[in-house]
Amino acid sequence: MILNIEQKKGDPSHLDGRITVYAWIDIDPSELISMKHPIASMVHNGYIVAQGNFKEQSSLKDFLKSEMGISFGENLDEGLAQLLDKMNGLESALDPQKLKDRLENMSDFEEFIPTPAKVVPFHSESEILAQEGDVFFIGAYKNIGNAVLGVNALPILYQARFREQEISKVRNEIEMLISQIERSESINNVANTENVEEKLLKEFIPNLLYSRKEPHMFEEAQGQFCRFMSGYRFKEDIDAIISILGGNEELTSKQYKLLELYAKKIAAVKKEDFSAAEAYNKEIQQLLAI
Repeated sequence: MILNIEQKKGDPSHLDGRITVYAWIDIDPSELISMKHPIASMVHNGYIVAQGNFKEQSSLKDFLKSEMGISFGENLDEGLAQLLDKMNGLESALDPQKLKDRLENMSDFEEFIPTPAKVVPFHSESEILAQEGDVFFIGAYKNIGNAVLGVNALPILYQARFREQEISKVRNEIEMLISQIERSESINNVANTENVEEKLLKEFIPNLLYSRKEPHMFEEAQGQFCRFMSGYRFKEDIDAIISILGGNEELTSKQYKLLELYAKKIAAVKKEDFSAAEAYNKEIQQLLAI
């Protein structure tokens, strides 16, 4: 436990993006009732609670749109007017032009602006712990102002860690994809022509053949085949093999022979035996003409 902050719900190694933070106000209830400050009305049965949804609200503009119904699109003046209207006479306290200028430039430094949490009423700890996402208890406070500061401060740190987690997750997914691609064998890495022909006729073509009646499986097998063939220069041969195997009907003896000839032609091209490749290509054309 750090700074008396206790995670009551959730996995600290994998943040959910939705946070509920609560504190216990350790003062006499009658004293709380006698307070005329608006903050006192935020306390219910001794608890003050703040929530943030950083999954759906990744910026201040998202927060304003979701919580206040304000949208800053192309018409900034309209959005600004909505904001001023919602905040009941903010014009008298702020220079609207300065606020407008700041909002116009928001996109330049939006990632540096924390998305606010909002104080919400809960009447029991069990109700708080039933909330979705991560739940934190930041301890007891004798000063209500300090409690408010605490429940609003933690969500700022939380969203920073959540944003970092999401960036890391995307980066890991990209690195995993790259490593899969790097591990995928390609025709250029196969040692000799016999292995190329053997791989096509005993591995990739049968894999396509057996999965052809299941679209999802065929798509996956096709992807593996295309990755293997990524270094091959004659794309029409690749397309022809996929076309033959892409139908639902049983293959004919002619189609089986074509697949064999395409495998032999591809192996000959790999060996750079272009006279043999041309000979196989002529056989393919003659068979297609029948």
